[in-house]
Amino acid sequence: MTNELGPGRPTILIVDDNPVNLGVVVDHLEQAGYDVLVALGGREALDRVRYAEPDLILLDVMMPDMSGFDVCRQLRSDAQYRDIPVIFMTALADVQDKLTAFEAGGVDFVSKPFQIEELQARVQTHLALRKARADLLAHSQALEAEVKARRAAEHLLRESEIRHRRLFESAGDAILVIDCANETVVDLNERCAELLGLSGEHCVDMPIGQLACFSEKLGARDVLAALREERQMKWPEWSWERPDGELIHAEVIGNTYEAAGRLLAQCTLRDIRVRKAAEARVRYLALHDALTGLPNRTMLMDRLQQAIAHARRHGEQIGLLLLDLDHFKHINDSLGHFIGDELLEQVARRLRSVLSEGGIAARLGGDEFVVVATGLTGPHDAERLAQRISDNLREPFLVQGRRLHAGASIGICLFPGDGDSPAALLQAADTAMYQAKKRGRGNFRLFSADLSMAADRWHTLSNDLHGACERNEFVLHYQPQISVETGSVIGLETLLRWHHPVQGLIAPGLFIPLLEEHGKMVDVGRWVLKQACLQNAAWQAQGHPPVRIGVNLSAQQFYRGDIVRTVEEALDESGMAPHWLELELTESLTMDDTEATLRIMRELKALGVMISLDDFGTGWSALGYLSRFPLDRIKIDRSFVRDLINDSSTAAIVNSILDLARQLNLDCVAEGVETAAQLEHLRQNRCPGIQGFYFSQGVEMENVPAILQDAIPRAPLLASLAQKRCA
Repeated sequence: MTNELGPGRPTILIVDDNPVNLGVVVDHLEQAGYDVLVALGGREALDRVRYAEPDLILLDVMMPDMSGFDVCRQLRSDAQYRDIPVIFMTALADVQDKLTAFEAGGVDFVSKPFQIEELQARVQTHLALRKARADLLAHSQALEAEVKARRAAEHLLRESEIRHRRLFESAGDAILVIDCANETVVDLNERCAELLGLSGEHCVDMPIGQLACFSEKLGARDVLAALREERQMKWPEWSWERPDGELIHAEVIGNTYEAAGRLLAQCTLRDIRVRKAAEARVRYLALHDALTGLPNRTMLMDRLQQAIAHARRHGEQIGLLLLDLDHFKHINDSLGHFIGDELLEQVARRLRSVLSEGGIAARLGGDEFVVVATGLTGPHDAERLAQRISDNLREPFLVQGRRLHAGASIGICLFPGDGDSPAALLQAADTAMYQAKKRGRGNFRLFSADLSMAADRWHTLSNDLHGACERNEFVLHYQPQISVETGSVIGLETLLRWHHPVQGLIAPGLFIPLLEEHGKMVDVGRWVLKQACLQNAAWQAQGHPPVRIGVNLSAQQFYRGDIVRTVEEALDESGMAPHWLELELTESLTMDDTEATLRIMRELKALGVMISLDDFGTGWSALGYLSRFPLDRIKIDRSFVRDLINDSSTAAIVNSILDLARQLNLDCVAEGVETAAQLEHLRQNRCPGIQGFYFSQGVEMENVPAILQDAIPRAPLLASLAQKRCA
């Protein structure tokens, strides 16, 4: 009999203390194809089992060191070896011994002496039973693992279905599932039912052609045909009306998939009403002023272009009025932006109220507004509209419990006479508005060609002024100041001049305001101060009689620039002694901020320079400050000197100023002296110094040394002084 248990050779452990028995059994079992191990006693058998883990044990009962029953019991007590089948080999024939063998854990027994065939049959049977049990256990474990895996998969599937359903029901977007073959609704979530304005239960199995979202322009069949062909589609916008009348806008993404043998289409409908409202708001803000709701510059230019095209076709005139609110900056700065914003809103409402049909009111920004009137017959219509606007805006505004007054300066121009494009009309109206402001607040003015020429020159000079200092276009002239007592030069006033490369010498009254308007007065003033100090130091180094050099300071220099440091740098660089520098301040400047002015003046005086008050008399409120300010000299304004002879009141004012200067121990210079009569009056009233064309106008730098050396004739002045001294 051979081993039929499979490709692996089973291992059999034979335990017997009789070598003869062992030899017989081992030979036959090895010939039958088994691996055989032997042990001569019970304890050796236990060691061999732990080492080899045999597939079957043939165990003798009667052994000297340990009985086979005890060996079997120990094996059965160990979970690792309890399943190894044990066949007892015994000469015992008593029934009780056989029962003991089975109770100890044996599976069978053979009696000695035994037949080899019987032994092999029993061995093969129990090995086959062991293998069958092992196969059955493995199959059972495999089944259990499969059942466990299926249960886990079912659990995951249930969880997935629950999650999917939860997501389906709670999705922010509307989801509609369609059967492509039957063209019916398979499923939809609550958001979709809400978007459609229907009950979800009533929609299931409904033909999709009955849903409002499939409009005539985008039919259900067309949608399904597109999905079948492309498998996935996107529609930027579907629009439909819900049963409650509300218009719905949605972006739709559709895709198809197979489930349970059916081709399904899932359409995701994303509500875009909020986005469309936001887009509309953005478009509105792009064309309207956010504060007042009026058209902004972009929309104004578009609508004005349309109005021009219409007027050109029908031979009509258009009036464009540009408004700039008076005193708005003061209101905004002093009362705050909330007050200013509400005032602008009220102005916008008033402008709307005076518009006729077809008129346009727009806000350009800040406190600038534009009104466009169509169908005019001439400039008188535009002027009447400007008058209505002025009267309307002249009425007080009630803003947060405050009564505010804010008129407007208005520039008027007409199409086609003053321009044939929106930009040209706005420029013309801006020019006219600027001239209206120069007349005084609350005025309006029509555009004219003369205004355009003046405005063009103003804009040209504004552009050319940039970089003029760097291009060395500015030069300094100097006007002498003369002692009435001796006729000698006691000082020079520095005068800034602009030699334009094309237009020649530009009047200071034109370009000085431009410098201030463009914020360049600080830089240019620093250059003037430095050059004047350098030049005066050079004249002194050349041996000319030293005199004070006067430099005018603007309000921008005084308050915005670090004037003290600027003066220090000019003195240090030139090396000129501080007492030869005279800083001339305007009377209006000293009234702007008395504490700040006083502090800066004291710091300047600490440097050792002289300070004079220019144009004195034009602002009488400054009289109270004379005793507080560290002044060295006052200069009587030329407007008083001009009327000195012909107006007794003016003469009295000049005399009072001279008396005041003497009482305050201040030097005094009269500006604008042009006649001998003016000089004589000032001499009689003991005016210390004069300045004006009677002696000299401002002269160029190269002519100053001759004046300082008395090398030019001063006949009118000297003759007058000599005559009075001789008399």
